[in-house]
Amino acid sequence: MQKNVIIVGSPRSGTSMTTRIFAQNNYFVAEEASTQLRQGDEYNPSGYWEAEPLIQANVDVFSAAGFDYDNTWLYDAISKQQAEKIYQISPLEQHRSLVNTYYQNSPWVWKDPRLCYTLPYWWQLMDPDNTGVLLLKREPEEIYQSFLRLKWRSGSTAEKETTLKLIQDHLDAAEAAVKKLNIPHIVVNYADFGKAPHQTVAAINKFFNLALTAADLGYDNKLNHTGLKGKLTYFLDRFAEKIPAGLRRFLKNLIPKKLLNNLFPHRYE
Repeated sequence: MQKNVIIVGSPRSGTSMTTRIFAQNNYFVAEEASTQLRQGDEYNPSGYWEAEPLIQANVDVFSAAGFDYDNTWLYDAISKQQAEKIYQISPLEQHRSLVNTYYQNSPWVWKDPRLCYTLPYWWQLMDPDNTGVLLLKREPEEIYQSFLRLKWRSGSTAEKETTLKLIQDHLDAAEAAVKKLNIPHIVVNYADFGKAPHQTVAAINKFFNLALTAADLGYDNKLNHTGLKGKLTYFLDRFAEKIPAGLRRFLKNLIPKKLLNNLFPHRYE
């Protein structure tokens, strides 16, 4: 029997791409995909695969723990005390109902970077016999570069140090949860989607009782900001920011639309 999947990883660590692997193999993601799932854009061309009801439920958990923001990567970091409090919160009835909806549609897949911290809350409602965690790891420096590309950070030295710690805190919280609660899980390194696809898919198949092929991983280095295209796109974005708006519009009109679409998918459709 195929296992349900909870994908846990820092934002910009490859969780969207990983979720798509399961979604394209008939895993349930959301009741109303057209309205509850964020569509793809230039930063995640294949979609984000985050169900809005799950996002809102995770925000509710943060609020119950005393954390006032809706995510843990764009604002002040969640405190150690707030993160520990999440272990103690009893599940709300509407959250039980949410989980029941997914179990009624098994196999299902969850994805939301907030799960790095809220996993202990949700695991109270999970069946460990048919549900497991895929813990996705990626080098913090690569994640930071993706933050820069999305303009989530300005690039100052002090800000970089703070951001790298915030990224590591997400991963540390997730690793602590699976260890403390003895959660069945598999660790996958994002780099291995490109470097060792056959070994990676074999490990995923074994843990989740699947029969995927390496082609199902859907990894495309051209979409990776550390690849040549990603680096070029990031450089052009930074360069364009320094050009006056009027001149920028003039230059854009000189560039073939096909080339713009290739460099910045979705932005110039």
